[in-house]
Amino acid sequence: MAKGSFERWTRQLVRRGIQEGLIEGSDAWLSIAAVVWLYRFLSRRPRPQVSVARLRVGESVVVSHVPPPPRSRRARKKASREAAKREAREADERVRRDAREAKQQAKREKSRRYARELAKAAEAQAAAQARQARKAARARGRRRSGAGEGPNGRDRPEEGEESA
Repeated sequence: MAKGSFERWTRQLVRRGIQEGLIEGSDAWLSIAAVVWLYRFLSRRPRPQVSVARLRVGESVVVSHVPPPPRSRRARKKASREAAKREAREADERVRRDAREAKQQAKREKSRRYARELAKAAEAQAAAQARQARKAARARGRRRSGAGEGPNGRDRPEEGEESA
């Protein structure tokens, strides 16, 4: 039996149970209606989603509840309107925040302290580059002047000498 036909069948049972139980006074049909209605009510509730896993070091768990999507057309429309409003509000806040940060950055760049800090940072960077350049020049000079010399003070044996 398909799900749609089962739903229809349970609705008919509830309807008939109420009709014959309340109106005609049949206790059996009233109890059938109550049991079927209870079954339908409990089957509509969403089942909790359970996940079990072992966490490793550095991992974390985020627990959240996402409400189910609205069922009726009116509720769906309302939810989409609210989502659009929320999105517009967040975009507006983002624009305001960016403008405020740009204004603060301009103010910072205008200040003398910021200029001194920039000059100091540039000076430190230039000094570090100069140290690296001196270090590289010294290393090149050592290689040229005999860093790889053999035991007799030369790289290659001269003509007439044989290498051992």
